Amino acid sequence: MFVLKAPIDRLLDRLASRGRAVTALHVELSLKHAVRSIELRADCIKPAAPTLDGRALLRLVHLRLTGMPPVAPVNAVRVWADDVAATREQLALFTSKPRRDLRAADEAIARLRAELGDDAVVRAVLREGHLPEASFGWERLVHVARAQPEERLVRPLVRRLLTRPRALPPQARQVRDDGWLISGLEQGAVVRIVGPYVISGGWWARELHREYHFAELRRGDCLWVYYDRERRRWFWQGAVE
Repeated sequence: MFVLKAPIDRLLDRLASRGRAVTALHVELSLKHAVRSIELRADCIKPAAPTLDGRALLRLVHLRLTGMPPVAPVNAVRVWADDVAATREQLALFTSKPRRDLRAADEAIARLRAELGDDAVVRAVLREGHLPEASFGWERLVHVARAQPEERLVRPLVRRLLTRPRALPPQARQVRDDGWLISGLEQGAVVRIVGPYVISGGWWARELHREYHFAELRRGDCLWVYYDRERRRWFWQGAVE
């Protein structure tokens, strides 16, 4: 059902832009019985009246697949529709209805908290921390806020941090830029390392001096590592995607 939701939503968007509504939804499943043994299953699901209501269509699809489940793993899906001219009311409802139901999201979160505890659902918040791992924290999420995405011409990179920096095996300085295996043979050795970017301080508690680097691996991964001068060893802080 999760896989089918996206193509159905895209189909409804295209139909609504042309002023059309669904009279019959066709769902084709590619069932893989074995290697080179593919069976196509086609279902035609008809709503009670022409509609642009994606939830109603998904409920009908769910009932069909629950009552007549696939007999083999689904390898691919395809959807298309028979359509007629939509009424003005249908188009207005489709335009005004938000894609995400915040009330339903809050109810889902409440169920998770009831089952798994109050700290089961959290969100990240920024903090005034000196170190990267201390620059953010987690707080309980009670209500879901509506997304407010910003248009960006350049897609931002994502920096993922490990829960705790991971100590790396000692490596001779002369092979750090050529042949250094940080995360195993699968990702390959380091082919280029950029840095250092220094973070130092901590005189009020414990002296700190980290030299951060971006290490590019042969497979194309970019890892974020640092050399701790006080502890005299390398650590893996995270990765950039």
